[in-house]
Amino acid sequence: MKSTAKLRSGSTVTRGQKIALGLGDLGYGIVNNTMNSFILFFGNTVMGVPGTLMGLAVACGTMWDAVTDPLLGYASDNLRSRVFGRRHGFILLGVLLMSVLNVALWSLSPEWSSTAKFFWFVFFIVALETSYTFFATPNSALSLEITNDYNERSSIQIYKSVFTILGILIPTLLMGAFQTPTEAYPDGRFNPDSYRNFSYVGSALALIFGTIMFVSTFSHVPRLKALAAVEPRKKGGLNILKNIFKNFFITLKDRNFRSVILGYAVSMMAATILIAVGFDVFTFTFKTSTMQMYIIMAGLFLMTIVGQPLWFYISKKYDKKRAVLFGQSVSLVGCFMLLAMFLMRDFFNGLLEQNFFYVIFMMPPLMVAGLGTGVLYSLPLALIGDAIIIEKSITGEDRTATFAGFMTLAYKASQAVSQLILGSALDLMGFQEGSSVQTPAVEASLGWLLCLGVIASVGGGILLFSRYRIKRADVQEALEKINRVVIVSSDAESSEGEKRGDA
Repeated sequence: MKSTAKLRSGSTVTRGQKIALGLGDLGYGIVNNTMNSFILFFGNTVMGVPGTLMGLAVACGTMWDAVTDPLLGYASDNLRSRVFGRRHGFILLGVLLMSVLNVALWSLSPEWSSTAKFFWFVFFIVALETSYTFFATPNSALSLEITNDYNERSSIQIYKSVFTILGILIPTLLMGAFQTPTEAYPDGRFNPDSYRNFSYVGSALALIFGTIMFVSTFSHVPRLKALAAVEPRKKGGLNILKNIFKNFFITLKDRNFRSVILGYAVSMMAATILIAVGFDVFTFTFKTSTMQMYIIMAGLFLMTIVGQPLWFYISKKYDKKRAVLFGQSVSLVGCFMLLAMFLMRDFFNGLLEQNFFYVIFMMPPLMVAGLGTGVLYSLPLALIGDAIIIEKSITGEDRTATFAGFMTLAYKASQAVSQLILGSALDLMGFQEGSSVQTPAVEASLGWLLCLGVIASVGGGILLFSRYRIKRADVQEALEKINRVVIVSSDAESSEGEKRGDA
C-alpha cells in the first residue's frame, strides 16, 4: 500500500544533490567533449585519415546515438526494477562502459593504414556513443522528474549546465598541458600520445563523478518507483521501434515540442561547427600558438558559465522562452563580431603577431558568443520538461525519457549532418591532412566556413524558439491536474488493499 503523501510530494532536491547531478554531467561531459572537440582534428590532422572518411566515421556514431536515444528512453520509461527503479541501473552501466571505451578510442597506432584507422574510429565511436546513451538519456529524465516545482526544475538545469560547460572547458584547458612540445613533435597538438594519455584522466574522472551522482541521488528511487507504479505501462513487441519513431513525428506536429526540439538542434549546430572546425581555424587561419588558442577557447567557455545566473534570473522573473531568445540574440551579436575579426585578420596578424595583445583582441567576440550560447546548456531541456508535463496531464503517460531521447535524436541528427558536411568541406577546400601547414586559400575557406556557419545556425534557432507558446500558468494548471489523478489512483489502490486485508 503506497502512501498518498509520498506520491503527492514534489520532493525537495538538496543543494548537494543538485551538485551531484552536475558532477555526473561533468564526468560524462569531459569524455564526451574530448571526443567532440578533438576527434576530427586528431583523425584528420594527426592520424592522416582523409576528412571525408573522418566525417563519415563521426557521423556514423552520431546517427547511431540519435537512433538509440529514444529507444533507450522508451526502455527506461517502462522499466520497473526493484533495486534501481527506471533510471539508475542504466546510468551505472553507462558510467562503467564509457570509462573503458574512451581509453580504447584513442589507443590506435599511427602506423596503421587509413582504412584500418577508419574502421577503428567507426567501431569505437559507435560503442562510445552507445555508452553515452545509457548514461545521458535516463540522467536527463531523472533531472526533470526528480521535482515537480516549476522554478526548481530550472534551478536543477542551471546547476547541471555549469558542470556541463566545465565538462567542455576542462578538456580544452587540460589538453593543452598534455600537448607539450617534444623533439619529434615541436607542436604538441600533433603528438598522438598526448590524446591517449589524456583519455586516462578523462575516464578516471567520469568513473569517480558518475559514482558520486549515482549514490547521492539513489535516495529518490523509492518515491520515483511509487510514482511509476500508478502509471500505465506499455508492453513490448515487434512494433516498438515503429511506434517510437511514429511518436517522434507525431511529436513534431505539436508546435511547442517542435519549436524546442528543432530550435535546439539547429542552434547547437553552431557549437558543432565551432568545436569541429575551430581548432583548425585558430591553428591555420589566425595562426595562434597552442597556448593562445586554449586561452581564447577557455574565455568562450568561461562566459557560458558566468551567464547562467542571468538566464535563471530572466526565466524566473519573466519566462524561460524570453531568456532563451535573449541569450540567442546575444550569441548572434558575438557571431557577427567573430566575422568582423576574421575579415580584419591580416591587419591584426601583422600588428600583434605572437603578442599577448593578440589574445586580448580575439577574446571579446568569443566571450560574447559564449555568454549567449550558455542559455542552450540549461533552459531548452527545462522547456521540454514543461511540454512533457502538459502532455502527461492530457494522456496520463510519463514519457520523460522518451521525449528527452527525441530531443537528443534531433540534435544528434543535425550534428551528424554537420560533421559529415564539415569533413567533406575540408577535402573540397583542399585541406592537407596530416600537415602542419595549409595554403592561404584553405586558411581563408576555414574562416568563412566557421563564421557563416555559426551565424546561420544561431539565426535559425532564434526563429524556431520564437514559436514556443507554453507559459508558467499552463504548467501549474497541468501539475494540479496530474496531482489529482495520482491521489485518486493512490487512494483507490489503498482501498482495494484494505479490502483484501479484511478478507
